[in-house]
Amino acid sequence: AIGGDPGRDADANPGDPGFWNHHAMIDRVWWIWQYGDLASREFAISGTGTFLNEPVSPNTTLDTRVDVGYVRQGSIAMRDIMSTTAGSFCYVYQ
Repeated sequence: AIGGDPGRDADANPGDPGFWNHHAMIDRVWWIWQYGDLASREFAISGTGTFLNEPVSPNTTLDTRVDVGYVRQGSIAMRDIMSTTAGSFCYVYQ
């Protein structure tokens, strides 16, 4: 960790400059994968709502609502955050 210990305090993660680089790369890899076959991957979703299903949770669907914290008040459906070019997002990677 650079600016906090994410193993002890998950709320400290954004205080670590490496956090932003790491998550930007995850977002880029997701975008590259989606645009490899956009017609079938733009809304491809599977798995549960927790990492390695711990604790056990239901499968995530496009209708699953997620809380995005300070980004916006209330929750948003997964289908509304799956694309980098639709909805409230508008960006591509070059």
